Amino acid sequence: MSSDLRRHPVAYFALPLFEHIDTERFEVFCYSFSELESDEIQDFITSKVTAFRWLKDTATPEVAQIIADDQLDMLIELGGSTQMNKLTVMAFRAAPLQASWLGYPHSAGLETIDHLICDPFNAPERPELLIETPLIMPRTWIALGRQVFREDMVIADGVPQDRSGVVTFGTANNPYKYTPEALTAWARVMARVPGSRMLFVRPECGAAIFRRNIATVFEAEGIDPERLLFQAVRGAHMPRYNEIDISLDTFPLTGGTTTCEALWMGVPVVSLVGPAFYERLSYSILNNVDLGDLCAHTVPAFIDTAVGLANDLERRRALRHTIRQRMIDGPLGQTEVFARDFYDMVAKAVQTARTTTPA
Repeated sequence: MSSDLRRHPVAYFALPLFEHIDTERFEVFCYSFSELESDEIQDFITSKVTAFRWLKDTATPEVAQIIADDQLDMLIELGGSTQMNKLTVMAFRAAPLQASWLGYPHSAGLETIDHLICDPFNAPERPELLIETPLIMPRTWIALGRQVFREDMVIADGVPQDRSGVVTFGTANNPYKYTPEALTAWARVMARVPGSRMLFVRPECGAAIFRRNIATVFEAEGIDPERLLFQAVRGAHMPRYNEIDISLDTFPLTGGTTTCEALWMGVPVVSLVGPAFYERLSYSILNNVDLGDLCAHTVPAFIDTAVGLANDLERRRALRHTIRQRMIDGPLGQTEVFARDFYDMVAKAVQTARTTTPA
């Protein structure tokens, strides 16, 4: 159940499940409430599943009844309370087993949602940080839809420092993830790397008040505003990673899509790990490309890690043209294995529920 099975980050990571359906074992139904026109990704998904029900003008109780009539074993919602999704359908328990995955990196808040799908890295170590019971994938909770993560995306030769003469840190994360603590940490990283710059790649960069507010925080840490770069880009940001040496992650809500995009373009990401699920998204991604050492567990360690990587030019040169292949060869890129693991997990959860639920 998702309104984002289209050109949207949710679909980018869900696509492997539709590419590799074992139709002898599974029927897959999709329910969308999207108010947008269909696109090529939605059309592709529609062609692969048992049914794609587009219910954009349907009231919540009626949606729940339609889903119940399909007699599902398990209903998985992918949107939480995000735009155009209908989380409240889950309150009707239209299927005997219900789970959340992918689109909202936290507990959705409904006791009728039995599980949250995660992996060994992003599953919280403290059970009380989730309402739901974790359903844990064996290696990774996401995989890369290759229609979106394409190998024809050009990575420029060398690293940006080879061309500019200085280290350029950067972020393409949504500014709602910027916290004063994260911005201050980024500035303190720059203060320890002489001449370094910070590039913000966001549509909001076109607004003077956005640039001014960012500059104010960095000036408080002694960073001249001239060292801050802003590129107002929407939807065409991938080539801009060729101008970034190191991506500094947001916290406490880390990157997810942006972390994968940076790595796909050969840009290493430094991330801060926290106890909650939403603080461990990049931790999972980085560990699944054998870059777990770029994850820190305290803010001082985050700063030290970023500075250490900035000073290790040879490592960054080596990573620039090997990270993408690591992603392809590892759990994130093994889409058929991922899909098999996912569907096996679902089957096991359904069987367990059947054997433990009183008649």
